[in-house]
Amino acid sequence: MLLCSAASLQQSNGNVQAEKIYNMKPPSLPNSLSRPNSVMKRKKTADGGMKKRDNDLHRLLFMPNGLPDGAELTYFIKGQKLLEGYKQGNGIVCCCCERELSPSQFEAHAGMAARRQPYRHIYTSNGLTLHDIALSLANGQCVTTGSSDDTCAVCGNAGDLLLCRECSQAFHPSCLNLEHLPEGEWRCPNCADEHGSSRKAVSGEASSTARPIVIRLTRVVKSPEFEIGGCAVCRGHDFSGSTFDDRTVILCDQCEKEFHVGCLRESGLCDLKEIPEDKWFCCDDCNRIHVALQSYVSSGVQIIPTVFANIIRRKYLEKGLLIDGATDCVQWRILSGKSRYSEHLPLLSSAAAIFRECFDPIVAKSGRDLIPVMVYGRNISGQEFGGMYCVVLIVRSVVVSAGLLRIFGREVAELPIVATSRKHQGKGYFQALFACIENLLSSLNVENLVLPAADEALSIWTKKFGFTKMSEQQLSKYQKELQLTIFKGTLMLEKKVEPIPEEC
Repeated sequence: MLLCSAASLQQSNGNVQAEKIYNMKPPSLPNSLSRPNSVMKRKKTADGGMKKRDNDLHRLLFMPNGLPDGAELTYFIKGQKLLEGYKQGNGIVCCCCERELSPSQFEAHAGMAARRQPYRHIYTSNGLTLHDIALSLANGQCVTTGSSDDTCAVCGNAGDLLLCRECSQAFHPSCLNLEHLPEGEWRCPNCADEHGSSRKAVSGEASSTARPIVIRLTRVVKSPEFEIGGCAVCRGHDFSGSTFDDRTVILCDQCEKEFHVGCLRESGLCDLKEIPEDKWFCCDDCNRIHVALQSYVSSGVQIIPTVFANIIRRKYLEKGLLIDGATDCVQWRILSGKSRYSEHLPLLSSAAAIFRECFDPIVAKSGRDLIPVMVYGRNISGQEFGGMYCVVLIVRSVVVSAGLLRIFGREVAELPIVATSRKHQGKGYFQALFACIENLLSSLNVENLVLPAADEALSIWTKKFGFTKMSEQQLSKYQKELQLTIFKGTLMLEKKVEPIPEEC
């Protein structure tokens, strides 16, 4: 079940945008390419056959398996960049005005309406025009975002990696138990299996070995209209970095709020004489929540309560599926990528795979996909995800659902990404996972849960799970105080965490 949109990421401590790649000169266009027409026509070729005109060809860009949403686009004329945007749905969103335009309108917006050749002057980040991409799609090539090629898809670490030619994921040879490095182009085990089962191409079909077109996605977000972050007491943004004094800033290791040392002392919260060597918490609640979470992490898998297993059982019965003990072996577990427990790595890798399956990449300015960064609790490029925990639902040793959870102390927790693998959707697993998360938050006395909801999932969250739309005032308050994860194009929802009945 896909319930959150990963269209565009914004954190209250900074923006995440894709790397802009405009340092290449656009390739010259072949003279044989004809101008697209505004109406569908066919023309006779030399041998008397019929050939579709360019407007039919260009439709491939906006069809499933065409150009992905978020693909970075630029209008070029003679090497000069005139306008930037990104592909969204059936059009192009202009970066200067945030309007969704057709390619022809995008060309007109760039001041070049008279040219009437948008598909030959709008370029992707790899220097290909939209027309080039459409031709490649028609010839059987696929488009990939080339994400996650700087970290191992199994353990999440960098290093000497093998890059799969099909899916662009990377792996340590040791993580795949490879005794020898493969020569030439290489496919990961999953892609090798799929490739082997589909090698039945007949003469005249497009080759399944065509190298994919690699492009980079953009994540365009608006800067907040107010100053964000700062000391939780005085709201000041000044700090002392070279010496320990009243303007030295310290962060709580649970809620991640910032405090001036002097403000802590004046407010009676804490009188620090030096930066603590171990973890530091701003209050007893944050300390209690952190200790409890670490206990959950170290305790391993837990059988879900019977009342939650019944959710799955009802779904199986509704769909006429064979239960066969399916609800007797359902477990849930809290993982911490930041803790780097070796036994967690395969489960974290499975969770990251589910998120990649269900969401477009969330790309940082460096070009790095932030999904594995969030799963493994990393901090990069000013974006802090060390407080993220991964909650997974496991059925017969297989991760079927996963969610990323961050708890900002007792006041609020966020659930920015949650998904169920496609082959396990519709079986009640997501509801069971969400019930486990709510039960966890209730046991920690957390008061509110917030999340970003895509338009298509809004009614599910509000009608089925009891969320309501967050007011602008409340959202502004959270953004000023916390490092909320916010996706562009979504609505922020909130829900009071209710006490869980004793039988749970």
